[in-house]
Amino acid sequence: MYALHMSLERIHLQLLAAIKQYGRLGDAARALHLSASAASHRMAEAEKRMGTALTVPHGRTIRLTAAGEHLADHAAEIERDWERAELSARWIGGGELKRIRVAIGFYDTAGWLIDAYSGFPDSPRLELLRYSDAHLLDAVRNGDADLAVAPRPTLPSGLHNVVLSEDVLVAAVPEGSELASAEELTPAQLYEQTFFTSDYQPTQGFEFREFFLQSGMIPTSVIQIQSLEVMLRLVGAGHGVTIQPSLVLAWNRPHDDVRIVPLADRPIALNWTATHGIDAPTPVGEATDMLAEVFSRHSANRQQLPASGAVSRGS
Repeated sequence: MYALHMSLERIHLQLLAAIKQYGRLGDAARALHLSASAASHRMAEAEKRMGTALTVPHGRTIRLTAAGEHLADHAAEIERDWERAELSARWIGGGELKRIRVAIGFYDTAGWLIDAYSGFPDSPRLELLRYSDAHLLDAVRNGDADLAVAPRPTLPSGLHNVVLSEDVLVAAVPEGSELASAEELTPAQLYEQTFFTSDYQPTQGFEFREFFLQSGMIPTSVIQIQSLEVMLRLVGAGHGVTIQPSLVLAWNRPHDDVRIVPLADRPIALNWTATHGIDAPTPVGEATDMLAEVFSRHSANRQQLPASGAVSRGS
């Protein structure tokens, strides 16, 4: 009687769900803003496509067959999924205009994240995407992010780099400890402390190679903490120490129980850098300029760190 031709359309499933709910084709048609004849035509079309009867007359009403009942049961769930998918598509589409995806790593609580969202009404909107430090540049190269912002001892090759601010590594130690009273700290003073790091993998230009390895004194207890906020809370509670770029400590949320102390010997210099593809579109460059202005404003307003000073409440 019926021949299978093609899959059902959304309106067919909506009609089956409405028939199950109202029990009459006319009532189902009105609920879907269809005429009775249009609803009847749609139902005949659905049965032709499925190759089986989906409804049968039942007195003055209409009854779903077992096949129709099965489709109607799933139709409501499919309709909910469809509506959620449409809403999600509108949400995603609404964020595509002038959207700049900024890959950030461990330093995701620095003050520039807040300031980058204010005071630039005509600039591209920044969206912050969390990546491990080791994969920040891969995110840019693979097109998963438009920009990557991080402190770097050397500039990456094959990409366009804009230096946002110069910086140096400093120690963060518990306020009130013997370490906090020092004018500067040596590897010998820190290597017996529990040392917090964002990554066990040593990176060229950072504290492991440039500070500890140079002296031959490696911390005996190293714990990986991939959250700067949690790390500083642990330092403040007296559970260990860390070495971080001075700007990220000065701009972080207030931690009055954490003390910033310079490292001994030569400064370990870093550059906060915004990195994007060489052929990046103009809005990416505009976003880079916006971040550069944020860093410049903070650097100009930042007081010079004393030999020993607490992390300030605002910089």
